[in-house]
Amino acid sequence: MTAQNARVWRCGVAPLALLLASSALAQTDSDELPRLQSAECPTQALRELDATCHTFHAPENWEDSNGNTISLPVAVIEPEGGAADEDKLPVFFFPGGPGYSSLGEREYMEQLLEDIGERTLVTMDHRGFIHADPSLECPEYAAVSPYHNIIHTPAITASLEPMHRLSIITSEVEACHRKLTAEGHDVSQYNSHAVSRDVDEIRRLLGYERIDGFGSSTGSGTLASFIQYHPDSIRAAIFGWPWFNHLRNRPPVDELYTAKQTFTDTLALCVAEDRGCRELLPNWMQSIDRARRRLDARPYVAHVATPYGRTQTLYFDGAAFLDTLYLTLASDYAELPSLVADIEAGDYSRLEGFFRIEDHDPNPEAPNYALGYFLAHVCSDMGSNRPSPTDSIAAVERDPAVLGFEPPWLCAWWGEDGDVPAEHNDPPVSEIPALAIHGQMDPCCGTRWSRHLQRTMPNLQFVELQALGHNPINECRSSMIQAFLNDPERPVDASCREETAREPWVTEPPGAMENDDA
Repeated sequence: MTAQNARVWRCGVAPLALLLASSALAQTDSDELPRLQSAECPTQALRELDATCHTFHAPENWEDSNGNTISLPVAVIEPEGGAADEDKLPVFFFPGGPGYSSLGEREYMEQLLEDIGERTLVTMDHRGFIHADPSLECPEYAAVSPYHNIIHTPAITASLEPMHRLSIITSEVEACHRKLTAEGHDVSQYNSHAVSRDVDEIRRLLGYERIDGFGSSTGSGTLASFIQYHPDSIRAAIFGWPWFNHLRNRPPVDELYTAKQTFTDTLALCVAEDRGCRELLPNWMQSIDRARRRLDARPYVAHVATPYGRTQTLYFDGAAFLDTLYLTLASDYAELPSLVADIEAGDYSRLEGFFRIEDHDPNPEAPNYALGYFLAHVCSDMGSNRPSPTDSIAAVERDPAVLGFEPPWLCAWWGEDGDVPAEHNDPPVSEIPALAIHGQMDPCCGTRWSRHLQRTMPNLQFVELQALGHNPINECRSSMIQAFLNDPERPVDASCREETAREPWVTEPPGAMENDDA
């Protein structure tokens, strides 16, 4: 059955361990921490999936209580036939973002259920998420965030002056930190170290001796932290399109150049497979740089409508080209050869579509994110490895594309280090079997992450799914995950990795058209 098929989930019979745990919890002191209490499900999607829901209560600071507490929604979804077999461990999902809440997204959760097969799924909003208490809210950040306003963020399009663009986003980062601390939150506690402890306590209170873990994107980094701090609590791990902290937190220019290489590698595929592509791009290794240089010399300019009948000017230079391609490669890779040829020739006719001008939103929101949590998690996970303002300014001066690329650079303006152990950004050392899944057209999280992690996790195997990007979805993904969970020690059959065919390459020659507004 595919994720798209309608799926009926029976109001589950809880596993014996869960019933025993719930019975014991009902007798505990209502003020005892940590504790798990039965609760109404916070979203319609969870109710439709017949989830059994709880609220987890814990101290904000596990090591030194300041009196603050957190409350998190926890959902247990049994497989279609009722309780999972005893030999099938529950799968705990570690959401990504960081801070993306999937609890209201039925289709998203149905895909997870499809992935894990006849197993129990335990999912939750981590501390600081939108359904948690407190929820670390900084909604104003959506208007300037490269991750949540995506292509049209002021960090990319507000002007052609990088330092002006930098000041727009850093002022909101500083304002968010001031707001959250004024509300009394210890933002240093919102990190993968604290989240790992939360999850392990939830595991214990649900009565599970061990679990399997499934991370999505930055959630895979949190899962790696869980393995690092609670190795006896986990049997096997699935790293979905992973961002691991110890790589993500490197200087952003380093990561930008690694992503840029993916763009050139994509053109290399085209040249290798299509004679017309080689004729169109005889110097394909230089094509990305040449397109960028052309846009730096003559940016693409668009005028968009704003409320009250006004207009706004958006500027797209070479940095904006790289930042946009970083986000859109999975959907745009087939047109990339003709796009770079057009730009080099001065034909900007494709750029309105490439830069998604019709999608411009003057009032952007990030409804599934508590954006204060996003910043707190990204910056707190860095610990003492945060950059200084001088570091980040120098990085932007070296390459303005950093502004729209990786969030760690802005942590120089966050205000404090995260409360994490000194070894927090070390790669986990573990014999635990793991499976990592990558998309071929994912510039952020390619297979180099897994090759790096194999040095300290020798039982990690990884697969790259052809033609897909971040969060790749196809039948191959689900079949491999289920096979891995059935026998984590056995190599998965990855013969389906080319199940999704690549789109035909577009190699139309440029028309050398000029853009009057540019």
